[in-house]
Amino acid sequence: MNISSSCLNKFDWISNYGPSFVIPASNFDVLYEPSDFFQELNNIFASAKKRIYISSLYFGTDPYEYKLIDSIRTALEKNPSLRLVVLLDHLRGLRIDNHADKTTSKSMFLPLIEKYSSRVDFYLFHTPLLSGLLRKFIPARINESWGVQHMKIYMADNNLIISGANLNKSYFDNRQDRYLKLVNCSHLCKFFVDIIQTMAKQSFKIEKNHEEPIFMGEHHPYQGDNSKYYLQVENDLSSLMKTYQIRHPKPKSLTSDQALVVPLIQMGLFNINNDRDFNIYLYSHLPLNSKLYLATSYFNITEEYEKELIDNKRNDTQVSLLTASPQANGFYGSRGISRFVPAGYSENEREFIERAERKFSNDGQIQMLEYYRQQWTYHAKGLWLYDNDKDNNNNNNNYPVLTCIGSPNFGARSIRRDLEAQLAIVTNNEELSAKFHRERIQLFQYGAIVTSDTFKQLSRGVPFWGPLFMRFFRNFF
Repeated sequence: MNISSSCLNKFDWISNYGPSFVIPASNFDVLYEPSDFFQELNNIFASAKKRIYISSLYFGTDPYEYKLIDSIRTALEKNPSLRLVVLLDHLRGLRIDNHADKTTSKSMFLPLIEKYSSRVDFYLFHTPLLSGLLRKFIPARINESWGVQHMKIYMADNNLIISGANLNKSYFDNRQDRYLKLVNCSHLCKFFVDIIQTMAKQSFKIEKNHEEPIFMGEHHPYQGDNSKYYLQVENDLSSLMKTYQIRHPKPKSLTSDQALVVPLIQMGLFNINNDRDFNIYLYSHLPLNSKLYLATSYFNITEEYEKELIDNKRNDTQVSLLTASPQANGFYGSRGISRFVPAGYSENEREFIERAERKFSNDGQIQMLEYYRQQWTYHAKGLWLYDNDKDNNNNNNNYPVLTCIGSPNFGARSIRRDLEAQLAIVTNNEELSAKFHRERIQLFQYGAIVTSDTFKQLSRGVPFWGPLFMRFFRNFF
């Protein structure tokens, strides 16, 4: 049995949580910097010939984003059969970003919609959780806390970039995230095309000569009794997932030049919990003597995850978590109620670390690190698992055998409110594993270890109402 087959056998349970795609390791390219992310997006959009699919929270309104629009326009002009499909969030996509110009995500794409109306489909998903008086009176920015379209999938033809990053200036400049490019992965791209199209059919569409978005589904998400809307979307998604798992089952073998890719979809409001269930199983079945690295931009880990990582963790495994320092948090220095969010996440960290130290007597089995890089914010999430099993004759013990990359944040909001997607990737290919290792090292090098003593410092003090604030709003961040 070769090394990769042994690796596959150890993690064959991953195929329970999504369709399985075997992709050559040479088809992967890990991107390390925001500028790389922007450049690759520009490249794949400009060179697209048949299709461009964009799934994101929103699309920014700065010069970077205008350049992406220009690349898409160029591709549409060159290729008469090219189709553009965009799925953004309704609440965020219609929010005014530039008040001087009144620009929104919608207005950025409107010229393309008007000129290429037969080939451009622009959709906005609206959460069914925000309806009635809440929808009418909750102000912008805060209303997004009820749930958003959060998948970050960027496709051109059979090439795909998956990330946790939005399409906005800061994400191309000094906001650190993770980015993975896959080329010539037609089956995986078709899966995400179908996921996006399934949600698009239950979303609002911006059409030429129509000022207001037009709902495309049969049952409205927020007007009247929306129980039929929930059921329709759940049935559509469940049917799609089952079809793909039958069509792409667990592979029988995996060679050393391949990787197993399993897309994990999390849409808890529609009872699709593949990513949540995957994480719970992973945390409770870590290989002997393994080390798990977790990254999340907003530390708001759920009780389910915390139980597995602390209460049920074996003594032979180690866990390191990287999250944003208060200064690297995207909400730092913001206006309104959101300015209190960094303090809330800091309180979550303190409670987690104190629980871990009580359980493990501060022996380092669980470490918390905070990302700080001057003038940068931090938005990366995902995980890397290092398997130190000496019995499998693996010479790559210093490299991860499993990584997950995508949009989920490990928090209650990701699980219960937002639309999320990520990839679980298993490989023993040395070159690809080394790329994931380098990625993890480059992120964690900016992490400083924090302990319970850290939160006793005056600079880390939180308002007396801080714990109460986070307990009440924990499911919204």
